Amino acid sequence: MSDEPTPASGRRGGVNLEALPATFAPTRAALHALACYAIAPARKAAVGRIGLRATGDGFGTPATDDGPRIVVRGDRLVREPDETVAITAIRPACEFLGVELSADPGVGSDLPPFEPDAPLAVDAAASAALGAWYEFGRSVLEEVRADLAADGTVSEIQLWPEHFDLAFDHQPAKGDKVNLGCSPGDGFHADPYLYVGPWSTAELEGEFWNAPFGAYLPYESVQEAEDQHATARSFFTTAMARHDAP
Repeated sequence: MSDEPTPASGRRGGVNLEALPATFAPTRAALHALACYAIAPARKAAVGRIGLRATGDGFGTPATDDGPRIVVRGDRLVREPDETVAITAIRPACEFLGVELSADPGVGSDLPPFEPDAPLAVDAAASAALGAWYEFGRSVLEEVRADLAADGTVSEIQLWPEHFDLAFDHQPAKGDKVNLGCSPGDGFHADPYLYVGPWSTAELEGEFWNAPFGAYLPYESVQEAEDQHATARSFFTTAMARHDAP
């Protein structure tokens, strides 16, 4: 199944990353909860899958699914083509989408706190910044994925609700499987970052491997680069070259 999003307009890679708004962290946390308890469960109920997609200006279900696409745009939850509500809390979002409210929505085990009536602090500008980050990550990961497909197998690029990261995995013809992705920030690193996570880290040596799971490149390093897209792509290609080196 092909679930290709519509590219955003802008510089090479579709997006020019800017400094993150001060409201980014609480907005990310709120939208993470929304993805886990409302949007991904809606997709699971419809087609039996939970993976979401970058949409260019936000995130949501793939356009190729049967039925209306569900997306986040700014501080609005949208059921295309024209049904929209303000994002306020999990319970009304589930009611809008016709999803059964559950503390165990079947989208993973490492979930945000289940607080269905707690206000979701979603700032439209911060939500747009999150959407831009996902679209930027998607554009880079698509290129890297195409390169890696020549040597082994690659999975779809999906936004996994449990950890809220956009990622795919690569199984080389020889060697260990590797995860490559774009995180919006988490307990490891508060701000967004790109990452490469080999399934086996026992033989990783050198300063490049700067995380317990492998290597990461923080948002600030990408955002301040003269060529953001090239910097991001170089991170992935360097990581894979170092990983594959004998």
